[in-house]
Amino acid sequence: MEKTVIRNARLSVKDLALTGMMTALLAVCAWVTIPFTIPFTLQTFGVFMALRLLGGRRGTAAIGLYILLGIAGVPVFSGFGAGIGVLPYLIPDAVKLLLADQIATRVRKAL
Repeated sequence: MEKTVIRNARLSVKDLALTGMMTALLAVCAWVTIPFTIPFTLQTFGVFMALRLLGGRRGTAAIGLYILLGIAGVPVFSGFGAGIGVLPYLIPDAVKLLLADQIATRVRKAL
């Protein structure tokens, strides 16, 4: 019982490694631009993949780390962009992740 309480309170080494790898994958997905009438990236795909593969808590941590890296100046955003100026475009990604996690959790409980 005590081990479960500690496990829920902290991220394990495995959780940290998976979160870091997904953050790197999100950066790569953001760099892949598909030229179209309106160019788009695979960043949204990466966000939903984070949710599906990592779950809500680790997926949210990966998105948060990705956004923090970009704010800190690491060029992880689309077009190798960085800085706080891109933040308004990325907040919807975090919201999408949280909403999709809530919906998936409720669907799983209903089934």
